[in-house]
Amino acid sequence: MPPKKKIKSDYIKADWKRKRQNKKRKDGGKKEREGDDSRGAGYRDIVKENELFVKYYQGLGFIDEWDEFITTMREPLPATFRITGTRLMAEHVLTCLQRRYFGELAEMVVEGEKVPPPKPLAWYPNNFAWHVPLTRKFIRKSPLMSKFHSFLVKENEQGNISRQEAVSMIPPLLLDVRPHHKVLDMCAAPGSKTAQLIEALHAEDSQESTIPAGVVIANDADNKRCYMLIHQAKRLNSPCFIVTNHDASVFPMFYYHDEEDVRHPLFYDRVLCDVPCSGDGTLRKNPIIWREWNPSVGLSLHKLQLRILTRGLELLAPGGRLVYSTCSLNPVENEAVIATMLSLCKGFVQLVDCTECLPGLKRIPGLTSWKIMSKKGEWYSSVSELPESSQLPPTLFPPPPTDPLHTQLPKCMRVLPHHQNTGGFFIAVLEKTEWLPWQKQRKTTTEADPESEKVVLDSQTPIPYIATDPQDTSAEVSNPSQDTEGVSQDTSSTPQDEAEKKEKEEDERPSKSVLGKPAFQQRRSHGYKEDPFVFLPRDSDVQQTVAPYYGLPESFPFDQLLTRSVGGKRRNIYLSSKLVKELTIRNEHVVKIINIGIRLLSRYDHQRTSCTFRICQEGVESILPYVTSRSVPMTQSDLVMVLSQPNPLTTELSQLAQDALELLDLGPVLFKYSPPPATDAVATCSDSDKFVLTCPMSLSGWRAGKSVRLFVDKVYRYHFLSMLGEEPQENQSLECVTPASRVGGVNEDTEEDDLTHTEMEHPPSEGKPLDDKSSISKQDGDSGDGCERENGPPGMDTRVDTGVDTTEMETGMETEITD
Repeated sequence: MPPKKKIKSDYIKADWKRKRQNKKRKDGGKKEREGDDSRGAGYRDIVKENELFVKYYQGLGFIDEWDEFITTMREPLPATFRITGTRLMAEHVLTCLQRRYFGELAEMVVEGEKVPPPKPLAWYPNNFAWHVPLTRKFIRKSPLMSKFHSFLVKENEQGNISRQEAVSMIPPLLLDVRPHHKVLDMCAAPGSKTAQLIEALHAEDSQESTIPAGVVIANDADNKRCYMLIHQAKRLNSPCFIVTNHDASVFPMFYYHDEEDVRHPLFYDRVLCDVPCSGDGTLRKNPIIWREWNPSVGLSLHKLQLRILTRGLELLAPGGRLVYSTCSLNPVENEAVIATMLSLCKGFVQLVDCTECLPGLKRIPGLTSWKIMSKKGEWYSSVSELPESSQLPPTLFPPPPTDPLHTQLPKCMRVLPHHQNTGGFFIAVLEKTEWLPWQKQRKTTTEADPESEKVVLDSQTPIPYIATDPQDTSAEVSNPSQDTEGVSQDTSSTPQDEAEKKEKEEDERPSKSVLGKPAFQQRRSHGYKEDPFVFLPRDSDVQQTVAPYYGLPESFPFDQLLTRSVGGKRRNIYLSSKLVKELTIRNEHVVKIINIGIRLLSRYDHQRTSCTFRICQEGVESILPYVTSRSVPMTQSDLVMVLSQPNPLTTELSQLAQDALELLDLGPVLFKYSPPPATDAVATCSDSDKFVLTCPMSLSGWRAGKSVRLFVDKVYRYHFLSMLGEEPQENQSLECVTPASRVGGVNEDTEEDDLTHTEMEHPPSEGKPLDDKSSISKQDGDSGDGCERENGPPGMDTRVDTGVDTTEMETGMETEITD
C-alpha cells in the first residue's frame, strides 16, 4: 500500500501557486515601485477596459460627457476623510488641521511638482469633510506630508476623524437623524455610514447632557463583517447602539415593554437601505471590477434588493424616512427597484425631492427610461422582446410613459465620478405616509387579563409581517396572534367576510414572482456563540461600591449596567441606554445580538482603595454629568504635564490641582479641565500665538502618594496633546518611570504608595501595559472592542481582525477601508 500523501492546507497551496506564477514572470514576482504614485498600485496588471461596460453605459445615454467620465473612472480615487461631528472637539480638530497643516500644504512643492492643496467638500456641512492629496510619492518625499499622514492615522484610530469615500457620506446626511429617533441600518458593514448615524444621534451632546433617547440598530448578514462594524462604531463610545447579525430581507420585528409592562412592536423613524450591488460605481478604488463586470450581475441582484427595500418599508413607521442607496450606476439596481416598490405601495410611499438638499453637490436626476442587456451583450427594451426561455422578471423594465411614476423617478439622484472627482452613487429618499397595503390591521383589545403579557395593536398599527409569499407561512414567526398570550381575536365578522378580506389582502401583497423566493428564516445566524448580556440589578455590589466613591446620585442609571460573564469576578462593566437594554432583553431569542453598550468601568483591585472599579476613558463622557466626587480641576499647563510625562509629581502641577489632590486619598480620579469663561466655543490663538483650549476635557487617571498617572493610551495622548497646541514627537516614550528615578534614585513614595507602576497603568486582569511597541488599536489596556464577547471567537482576534488594515493606512492610506 503506497504511503499517504501529505495534504496541504489551502494557505500552503495558495502560497505555492503564487510562487510558481512569480517564477514564470521576468521580474521574479517583484513589482517595480519607482514612479508609482497611484493608490491602486496593487492592481498594475489589471487592464482598465471592459467592452460590455462601455457598450452598456454608452447605450443607456444618460452620461453626456462620456470621454471625461471614462477617463475619470480609470484614475485612482482621491483620499477623503470627515471630522467626527459627535465629539465636543470636532471644531478643535478642524482648527488644528488648518493651523498646523493646511496652510503649509497649500504651498508645498515636491520635486518640482505642485502638490494639490486639501480641499473641503463643498456640500458637507461645517467644512467637516476634506479631499487630501495622499500618495506614496508625496508621503515618501515630504516630511510635512508624512507628518500630516501620521496625524490622520492616529486621529482615525482615536475616532476624531473617519476615513470614508465622499459619496458614501451622502445617505446618512439625507436621512436627517435626530437624537430621539429609532434608526435601523439594514446592511451596515463595514460601518462608515453607521458611524455617521451614531454621530447624528449624539449631535446635541454636551458635558451636561444625558444619554439620547434614540437608538441605532446596525445589522449585517455576514457574521465576520459584524466585527468590522464594531471596530468602526466602538470609536464613537455610544451607549445607544446595537449590532445584530441577520438576513436583512427577513429582519425580525423587535418588541419592547413600556412602563406599564405593555408589549409594543418597534417601528423605526429612520431606515437606511444601502443594499448589496454590483459596485460599478467603485471602479476607481476596486479596479478588479473592470475584469469581472458584466450586465448579468445587476440582473441577479434585483430581486434581493427589492426584498430588502420591502422589508425596510414594512418596518418603517408612518411619517418616517427611508434612504435607498447603492454604489452602482445601473438603473436595473436603482430606478427599477424604486419604481417597482412605488407601484406596489399604491401611493402610501412617496419619493422626497432633495434637489435643494446639500447645496454644492452635483447630481443628475433619476432616469425614466432604460434598457437591459444580457451577459452576451444583447439589448432588450421590453418584456415582449425577451426569449421565451428567459426567467427575467418584468420589474426590470421601466414603467410605461403614461404611468404617473414618470413624474416621481426624477426625484432620485445619481452622482457621477467626473463631476466632483468622486465615486459613482445612487440615492433615493422615500417617505412612508401610511401603512403599506399588505400590512394587516387589528383593533385594540381591552378585555385581556392585565396580568398577562399583551400586545397593543390599535386600528392604526399593522401586525408585523415577514413572509413575502402568500403561500409561505413558515416565515410569519413574528405574528403576535400565533406566539403571544393575552391577545383576543376579533370574531365579530362572518367567516365569509374574513375569507374575502384575506383573499383581498393576499392579492395586494408582493408575490414570489415579484420579490423572488423568500430567504430562509434563521432563528440564529451562523457563527460562534456570543457571551451573554447580563444586566445588573440596581442594588448590585457594583452600585454599592461605585456610587459613594464617585458621588453618583440616585438618578444614575445603575440598572442599565451590564457585564458579559455570568460567574466569577466582573472584569468590565458596560453601560447601555434604557431602550437598548429593553430591546436586548426582549429580543435575544429572535435575532443574534453581537454587541451593545460601551465600557464604563474596569476592575482595579488594590488594597489601598475602597473602590474596585475605575472609570474607563471611553466611558468618561457618559458618566461625567453624574460624577460629584473624585474629580480634580486642572489648568491647561497641567494637562500638558500629565499627557507628556508618564507620572509627574503632584508638586509640578498648579496650586489649583494640588489643593484638590490633598483632599483625596490614593485611588482613581477624573482630571477635569474647564476653559476660561471669556473664550468662544472654538480654539483660538492670542496675539502671542499661545494656543488656548476652549473645549472642556476630562481624563481618567490615578492619584498616587506623590504623583499622578493617566489611564490613557498613546493614541489618546497624541490626540490630546495635538489639541492643546503641542507638538508630540513620533518616538516620544510614554513608558512608566518610577518617582525614584526623579528624586536621585530614592523612592520616597514607597511608604505611602506601594502600588507598582505596572499595576498603576494596567491592573493584572487587563494584561500588559502599553508601550511604544503596542498596537495603536489597543485602548486603555483592554483587548475588547466595546461590549462584544471578551475572549473573541476561536481563531479570531476581535480587536485586530476588523477589516481595517493598519499597514495600509501607515503606507499612504492607499486602500479605501470603508465604503
